[in-house]
Amino acid sequence: MKHWHRLWEKHHAGMTAIASGILVVTCYGFALQLPFFFDDLPVMTWLGHHSIADIWTRSSEGSYFRPLAFSIYKFGLSFPFGVRQVVLHAVNLLIYWLNAILISRLVKVRGKGPGQALLTSALYAVFPFMFLAVPWITALPHHLVTMLTLLATYAALRAARDGIMQWWGISLTATLLAPFAHESGVMCSAIVGSLVILQYGLCQSRRHLSAIALGGALNVSAVLLRSQLPGVNNVSLEGLGDWLQNIMFFLHGLTYPAAPLIGWLVRTRGWQDFTLIAVATAILIAILLGLALRRREWRWIAGCLWWWGCAALPVSISFRYGALYIAPRFYALASVGIVALWAYVAFEAGKLLRTRWGQWLIWALLAGTILTQSIAFLYRQRALFLKLNDVYEVVLAAAKDEEDAPLGFVNLPSSLAWPEKTHALIRETVVFIPPYSNIREFVGVNRNPWEAQAVMCPPVLQAAEQIYGFQGEGIGWEEMRQFAIDHRSVWLTRYYEGEIVLLHVGAITANATPSTAPFVRFTGGPVIESASVQKAQDGWWAVAITWIATGPVDAEIFVHVQDADGNLVTQADGPALGGMVPLWLWQAGDRIHDVRYFTVSEDVKTPLTVRVGIYNKYGRFPAFIDSTSNPDDAATIATLTP
Repeated sequence: MKHWHRLWEKHHAGMTAIASGILVVTCYGFALQLPFFFDDLPVMTWLGHHSIADIWTRSSEGSYFRPLAFSIYKFGLSFPFGVRQVVLHAVNLLIYWLNAILISRLVKVRGKGPGQALLTSALYAVFPFMFLAVPWITALPHHLVTMLTLLATYAALRAARDGIMQWWGISLTATLLAPFAHESGVMCSAIVGSLVILQYGLCQSRRHLSAIALGGALNVSAVLLRSQLPGVNNVSLEGLGDWLQNIMFFLHGLTYPAAPLIGWLVRTRGWQDFTLIAVATAILIAILLGLALRRREWRWIAGCLWWWGCAALPVSISFRYGALYIAPRFYALASVGIVALWAYVAFEAGKLLRTRWGQWLIWALLAGTILTQSIAFLYRQRALFLKLNDVYEVVLAAAKDEEDAPLGFVNLPSSLAWPEKTHALIRETVVFIPPYSNIREFVGVNRNPWEAQAVMCPPVLQAAEQIYGFQGEGIGWEEMRQFAIDHRSVWLTRYYEGEIVLLHVGAITANATPSTAPFVRFTGGPVIESASVQKAQDGWWAVAITWIATGPVDAEIFVHVQDADGNLVTQADGPALGGMVPLWLWQAGDRIHDVRYFTVSEDVKTPLTVRVGIYNKYGRFPAFIDSTSNPDDAATIATLTP
């Protein structure tokens, strides 16, 4: 035990960095496989047409001015497709990890021990409301402004403590740059100056007032410079109309360890969310007052609350509550004050017991509860990211070859959300394509600038618990046939045993040359020009049938798979192209490339026979191969041995 204690005392900084790094990778390492999505799409499109000079001298996409972050994006775009996404996601993870390290150093320089610094760093690494900000590249400004504010504060406290002017230089540089990372950087000088005064008192801080004032002047100058650039968004006060809701939103973040309980009570008992948040806030205030009176550490508590309040102020006065509800990333800068406060509460609660083992038990219970529920929530959101990403990986694979373009996607989910929320005031959703963008832009910034379009086909829409929204406008039967003609390859989203799968279902060529030697003829119906069955993936088989239509037919198609004894083991019946183009829509001269899918269990008796036919209410259409009638009017198109 003494050996470990000495090791901890000697290497606690490195061990804290390693621990926070492990947590970041554990919770967010999956982000390295994600493409550009959501606001990445318009931002990366804008950057493709603008230079570094444009980034620093004019408003960026969406009238924002965040040249530091946009310069990093531009650097990332210098890498080839596939690599650039990994590089920029890695930058996000790296800066987030550096923030976790910096916050531990900040705790130490403010006089707390390495154990509290470790817990603060860990709580920051798994702060639950970062679940969208870390895996999302264009949330980088939030992490960047947090890093600059942490660096400026830490350097100022070191300068005030050690009297080394170089630290003031670092602090002032970070303070100047903060507004160029994100709009909330305007509060950097207020946070830095106030924490120096709180830490050392006004009397001792008088000799540092000139540096604090210079930091404020640099901050204001940066803000004024931003405001002079053409097209940059001006300060908005829209949030003042929703002042109560916005306050409750940030109190929800301040009391986040109780947030899952609040969410559960709202969801299952129907209790009022704002009332519960107010009660949780009152309890927290009582705890903090008790600790302040008992420990005489009101400066620490005030510093944490001041950081939280300063970070929340620009957002809460600028955005209506509806914009906050869907954007938990706005907690990013405020999270520093929040996790520092809760790490302090956990450590001070443990000190209420006199025995060492009792203290460790309290620390383990409080820290373990917060960390466990945070990690569990992040893994819940991770599942949404990965489920949606699996679909969009197929989209990018489909866009690999130009010969398959233009691409058509049907019922492609633009976003996923859980039907039941964990937190009362946070919408738990992952959006890959926002309403103001489209699948063509997604393909263009991630793979190739091919033509691509997405639509929703309600007749074949399937419900899924996690589905929240679809990409594209809704179309009917006739429009679906034209969509299949206009696109060289059509892909349909289906839901199979709780999983979302994107399947290539074929396409249509109008006015095709009639086949002179068809594979299968159906009396009174279309002909099969060719057919094949191939193994697809994960136990799936793909049946590819090329039909030549002679005109509309009031009938249905069946595809039966029989085992060696002639027993039906599975089927892939229904209209062509995944059910989207029925026979009554076919026009004379249509060549329909129809792809269907089936699975069979491993214990079926082989070989398998795949048979195709057409039927209506009067029976099956006679089927002929080489003028020979097929038994049961079902044409055998393949024999398989899985």
